[in-house]
Amino acid sequence: MKTPDIDAAVRGLARPDHEITDAAWSELSANITNEPYERVVSLDSRRRSVRPRVLLAAACSLLIAGVVAATLVNQPAQDQPQALSFTERGDKLIVRVVDPNADPKRYNAEFKKMGLDIKVKSVPVSPPFVGTMVSFSSGSQREMDQLHRLAPGELCNGTLNASDPGCQEGLELPKNYDGSTEIQFGRKAKPGEMYKHSSSSATDKGELLAGLVLDDKTVAQVLPLIEARGVQVEGYLVGSGPKYDTKDSVPDNWYVYGSATRHPGKVSLYVDPDPAK
Repeated sequence: MKTPDIDAAVRGLARPDHEITDAAWSELSANITNEPYERVVSLDSRRRSVRPRVLLAAACSLLIAGVVAATLVNQPAQDQPQALSFTERGDKLIVRVVDPNADPKRYNAEFKKMGLDIKVKSVPVSPPFVGTMVSFSSGSQREMDQLHRLAPGELCNGTLNASDPGCQEGLELPKNYDGSTEIQFGRKAKPGEMYKHSSSSATDKGELLAGLVLDDKTVAQVLPLIEARGVQVEGYLVGSGPKYDTKDSVPDNWYVYGSATRHPGKVSLYVDPDPAK
């Protein structure tokens, strides 16, 4: 088998996602087993030709074994799919979430296996942030500066994009990162539980009132729209912030200029006696 043939086959096997394709196996097998038969003229020449062929077959067997072994490094057991993926890119390590529904203990175990002091904490969030990294923190600004949050589709291998499960959001950090970091990962909130993270407005995409236009409408105009969504108004926020006066009710002719969601199924409305100028 020619060396370029082996190289080509190995390149087909050593894909970035560590999957061995059927085409790559077929190419390598064909190159190993389909060597053109050479007619043996004498016993001496046959003896001389046997040894190189045995060595070549042994070398190819070791090559296959090595490739297979390489694909299994740091891979979880078959009955325990990986929760995170780790990809080296130069002097950086890219970590992506593979299973957004995994128990945080699995994330922590996989980070520890990679020698990283990174802990994942599960926190209640509003619907658009379930299954996402909502924030991360470290012990110093120097450590924070070494961390870069990756959006879905960012720095993905090959032709992968944001629609691929293996190219979702993640974290880029130095391969030799020695900091201590906590990542907050969003989960569905329990009834009555307060969100740790939500959109700036309850009308944002994915939130309870997504698509509704509430600003500059009166409370009397807004309430039927909210009730039609099966959502409860839990309070009215009065003032200019950052500390608002919370009221259980306000006059119907007051104006709405914003909304927020802090608990499942409920919203708060920012209101003022006068319309926005």
